[in-house]
Amino acid sequence: MAILYHTTGIILAKHDWREADRFYSLLTKQDGKVEMIGRGAQKTLAKLAPHLEFCAEAEFLVVRGRTYQTIAGVERVRTFPGIYSDFSKMLLAHQALALVDGGVREGQADQILYERVVHWLECLNKAPSCGPERAAFLLAGFALRLLEQLGYRPELIKCLSCRVEIQEGLFRWHTLKGGVVCEKCTIQDAEQWFSARPISDESLKLVRLALHGTFSDLLRVRIPGHTLPAFHEVVESLMYTHFPTIPVVSLRGICTMC
Repeated sequence: MAILYHTTGIILAKHDWREADRFYSLLTKQDGKVEMIGRGAQKTLAKLAPHLEFCAEAEFLVVRGRTYQTIAGVERVRTFPGIYSDFSKMLLAHQALALVDGGVREGQADQILYERVVHWLECLNKAPSCGPERAAFLLAGFALRLLEQLGYRPELIKCLSCRVEIQEGLFRWHTLKGGVVCEKCTIQDAEQWFSARPISDESLKLVRLALHGTFSDLLRVRIPGHTLPAFHEVVESLMYTHFPTIPVVSLRGICTMC
């Protein structure tokens, strides 16, 4: 027996299915990530299609059947016109939503994650246009917070081994274990920490800011060019190691199109 219900959500991804339909991946307030079908959404004159676009919060009328959930109606609740009018912000929004789609499993409700995605879109909507380096820094910050929300928060303050707060210049980065380890521990147990590698104080500070700073902080802070490669290497190594799906293109590579 089919069940009719309402839910509020944001479209994360879509792909064509059969001749005229589309599958939509939504992040919803009530049920987390869900997959739904838009019947006839590929057709030029489809009534629902114009409302089933990215970067908008909408209320959906859904029919839950035995096999699929079908979108019966949709009404936009909130739009972000500042994103649509700027290519760099549109790219950032799309890539962030794609990361959420790839990292979140279906049916796991997470109110905090939903609020963070909405906040991300709100901030992008008001933010000024930005170049490739700033865009990549912003996207990396979003990726770090997503990893944190998924349970992979990196340790950036205390040594992973002895739990003593690290000192400047006396630590290394360990991707697999997800954080910093002090030089003393790497020497005492060289076999366990053999893959830990050096990272500069400046790069670690950028990682900390990207994870804990406000969106305004990420827009204002000066980004030293010489520290960016190491910064992105840390963020992307965390994603490749802990993220459920590995992005096809690097975060920095994606933003070169901005």
